[in-house]
Amino acid sequence: MILGAVLGGDVSKSRSPAIHKAAYKALGVEGKYEAISVDGEHFASLVADLGRRGCRYVNVTIPHKSAAAALATTRSAMVRNCGAANTLIFEPGPTDAIHAENTDGYGLLAALEDLGARAGGQDAALIGAGGAAAGAIEALTAVGGRVRIVARRLAAAQALIDQLPPQRRSLARAFAWGGGGMGRALDGARMLVSSVPAAAWADPAASADLAGIERETVVLEMAYGIGGGSPLAQAVRGRVVRYADGLGMLVHQAVRAVEIALGESPPLGPLLTAARAAKV
Repeated sequence: MILGAVLGGDVSKSRSPAIHKAAYKALGVEGKYEAISVDGEHFASLVADLGRRGCRYVNVTIPHKSAAAALATTRSAMVRNCGAANTLIFEPGPTDAIHAENTDGYGLLAALEDLGARAGGQDAALIGAGGAAAGAIEALTAVGGRVRIVARRLAAAQALIDQLPPQRRSLARAFAWGGGGMGRALDGARMLVSSVPAAAWADPAASADLAGIERETVVLEMAYGIGGGSPLAQAVRGRVVRYADGLGMLVHQAVRAVEIALGESPPLGPLLTAARAAKV
């Protein structure tokens, strides 16, 4: 019996249970997967408890990705570079070892490819400077993408750049949210990747900065499941040819997480179907 879970500040509407249960079915294994909301104070103790209960792995979402990276005993190169983990794998044995992975970058690159965009050698505007952005900037620069990171706090954006391996730091620049910074970051950008909550785009100044976005710019929003379309989706409608929310990215990163945890990759199709059909 495979036991898995997704942990976050509020995962009451998460589609991860539907996706991972579909993965178990596709792989022909018996499993149980649940969504557990937890605050920062109790996150570490919950992870330890799940390990003692025989959990194979947990996925981690906002706002615990940095905490997940910190409490692991071993970390993948991507986690070491970006300081954020979205998957914790409980290693068998008496030592309570936990391995941290970050599959967000894999999911991001795969979702961009679904939209016909390859990040290597291209300019991307990355909006936000939180845990999701940390994984994104690591993945984008690792394949040679040039990243213009836009954040309300320039210091936070610069901190993400400073975490990159020294040889890649010249691929990234920080821009301020507001004062025309986003417009400058979008100038000539092949991609816009939004890692901020959907509601952030309700800011009129943010929408105004999108006025100059090029029609061929690919827009990928990590947020998903917003009824009626997110403010970003509405703002770019008619301005760009290709937009997608984060559902495809979520499924791609889940495929990779299951592959790492179970040693076998589930097919993408049934997981996408389950994600779209999930009642949340």
